[in-house]
Amino acid sequence: MDSTAIAQLVIRSSAPTGPGLAVGVYRGGSLVGHAAAGLASVEFGVPIDEHTRFDIASTSKHFTATAVLLLARDGLLDLGDDIRSHLPELRLTTPVTIAQCLLHTGGLPEWLALAEIAGRPLTRITQDQALAFISGLETLNFAPGSEFSYSNTGYVLVASLVHRLTGRTLGEFATERIFAPLGMSHTAFREDSRAVLPQFAYGYESVGDGFRRADSEECAVGDGGLATSVSELGPWFRFLRTGDVLGQDIRDALFGGNPTFPDGSVGPYTYGLYHAALGSERVIGHAGAVVGYRSQLYYFPDHDLGVVVLSNNSAVNPGVIAQKVARIAAEIPDAPAPVRVDDTTAAQAVDGWWIMRDSGHSVQLAAEADGTLTLSGLQRGRFTLATDGSWHGDDPDDGLQLHFDGDLLRVSTRMRPGRDMTYERCAAPDPSAAAPTGTYLDAELGILAIIHADGRFRLGLEIAGQLEPGPDNTFRAGPAALRREGDDLLLSGHGVHTLRFVRQPDGTDLIGVPRGLEKP
Repeated sequence: MDSTAIAQLVIRSSAPTGPGLAVGVYRGGSLVGHAAAGLASVEFGVPIDEHTRFDIASTSKHFTATAVLLLARDGLLDLGDDIRSHLPELRLTTPVTIAQCLLHTGGLPEWLALAEIAGRPLTRITQDQALAFISGLETLNFAPGSEFSYSNTGYVLVASLVHRLTGRTLGEFATERIFAPLGMSHTAFREDSRAVLPQFAYGYESVGDGFRRADSEECAVGDGGLATSVSELGPWFRFLRTGDVLGQDIRDALFGGNPTFPDGSVGPYTYGLYHAALGSERVIGHAGAVVGYRSQLYYFPDHDLGVVVLSNNSAVNPGVIAQKVARIAAEIPDAPAPVRVDDTTAAQAVDGWWIMRDSGHSVQLAAEADGTLTLSGLQRGRFTLATDGSWHGDDPDDGLQLHFDGDLLRVSTRMRPGRDMTYERCAAPDPSAAAPTGTYLDAELGILAIIHADGRFRLGLEIAGQLEPGPDNTFRAGPAALRREGDDLLLSGHGVHTLRFVRQPDGTDLIGVPRGLEKP
């Protein structure tokens, strides 16, 4: 392993006087190499080292899943149980299993997006408040088991489930049953964001030429919230390698359980882990992103190689860095560049707008003079047609590709969880479209959408702005897409499909506090 090359890569990825990152390389369940750069506290000039702890955000998910698998082995639950049987306050009208919560196949709307729409920041929101908020949901994005939609909601629910079944919070249970037995004494779920955590890095985001503080203050865990360091994770990779301490049955269950969908396809996401390939090499892992922090964990079983990148800078791309570290450590060759096809007419043929009608996500493709395509919207990038008939993104580490079949666009990605995303060709925005004026109520969240004749709108407690025409006869309202259905509006956005807002009598303009989000 070329430790010098890894150290140079890490140094190039961080400004010496700004926030930074730490990288760990593991073999045989031991930390065999590490590098760090940047500052854990920009204000006090504290450097990052291998013992610096970071919020690893969604990389926490397979730790949460491990806790659930331990409870299943204890006989306290079955993965096929309806989550409502353990959390009866949930108002869901359709059964969702615990396994579907962990696999993102339950159709559960994304609670983080709903909280943004409702207008309550995540600062200090507790586990009980999050559960109370989610408990008001009745409808799903899709029939459970039929699709994949990455949703933090299921993991918040199973964290509450652990507490309900054991009387201990997820953090307490994980410390007792996972971290203490493995000897990970400085790894813990941050269930109180105000608690003093030694050697914990402050979070930052880029602003112009500098940085500003961007600390995660969420206290609900399960979907994220784990704090750890590269020095702590050797025992975890030993567990991933052999099932050490916790049991091979738990390790095998964690790696297995891939969902099979109605069309016969098998999903690449298991219990908090994503199965992918770097070149021809199998890799299992997960990424994490929350305000002020980024993380990536990879395990290459054929090389017994673990790679972790932890950062307190929102601008860092840990996945790309982790892939480069893995290529250096395991001598995995770079992916060959696709062979370009010069065909400007092919780009012009797909120029225009494309939409996923269930989620409201839309993208625009613009044909460039050199025959490439520029993609903007939910995904972004520049794409080149190759001899395999696909359009390849300029970033080979990302692995994003476009595939066309008539009026259908399929967007595939190699290193991110989930199924391919399928869009339909649609009409461009109509600048002359009249705004759907009125006041509309969503009963599940208890919030209003108020739209004025001049296009000004208010959504929930915080989101306000100017309504803009969107593609396919939709309107854009902040992070959401609105579509008329009779007198009602259907709102869709990231992780949220077709929330129904019912037209209210003229003059209704009260905005209530969403259920479960009352300020303490």
